[in-house]
Amino acid sequence: MKTATRRLDAESIKRDLAPCDFYRAELPTMPPPKRFGWADGGLCPFHNDNRPGSFRVNLESGGFKCFACASSGGDIIKFLMLRDGLEFSEALKTLAEEWGLA
Repeated sequence: MKTATRRLDAESIKRDLAPCDFYRAELPTMPPPKRFGWADGGLCPFHNDNRPGSFRVNLESGGFKCFACASSGGDIIKFLMLRDGLEFSEALKTLAEEWGLA
């Protein structure tokens, strides 16, 4: 008897993983969101940031952007790739395993 395995793809990960939950877990120093949409993500995890408010996250779409280093931006998958130095497929696998989406 075959065990059904779920196909691991970016769209299903982004659909099933709430950006608000993801960023609250991955950015523990992020201020509590005042609303959905773009929110203060705290200090940028991609450079030695000392300007609070320069890193923003979108709690609806999962997007992120750093206005200080200007090189960082993307979605939750790209966030994990940049922060942890992962390839795309590795980031998908990590998200699926850590968030119970596999």
